[in-house]
Amino acid sequence: MSLYKRGYFFLLIGILLLALSVFVTVNLNIWVWGAIFISSILLCTIGIILLIVHLYKEIKKDKQKNS
Repeated sequence: MSLYKRGYFFLLIGILLLALSVFVTVNLNIWVWGAIFISSILLCTIGIILLIVHLYKEIKKDKQKNS
């Protein structure tokens, strides 16, 4: 699995958990809600970082190709 696919995977899971923690109104303990919320933010951050790294590598490869 490349960084590109893995980045989208982490971002998708993070967004789903974020939507779950924000829009699902279940009687959750504040600690459980906080854990889901923080983990969703971390997964989204990891996904974005992986996509930025992939973009940087592609730009670097393109510059070497054109030089």
